[in-house]
Amino acid sequence: MFKFPLVVIYMIIAFNITAFTVVMQLDWLIINSVIAKIIAWVFSVGAWTLAYINRDKFIAIS
Repeated sequence: MFKFPLVVIYMIIAFNITAFTVVMQLDWLIINSVIAKIIAWVFSVGAWTLAYINRDKFIAIS
């Protein structure tokens, strides 16, 4: 029985959201709205918070 940590999945998702937010912040996208950038940063912080909260949870793989 192998225990797979959920934090790996949460961190991959959080990193992708953060990378999108950084690209948006550097104005490489068509989206130049300040409100959209703030919302993207809030999503990034929320994703990393969920990764931190669920750092001790595992999935049993048999």
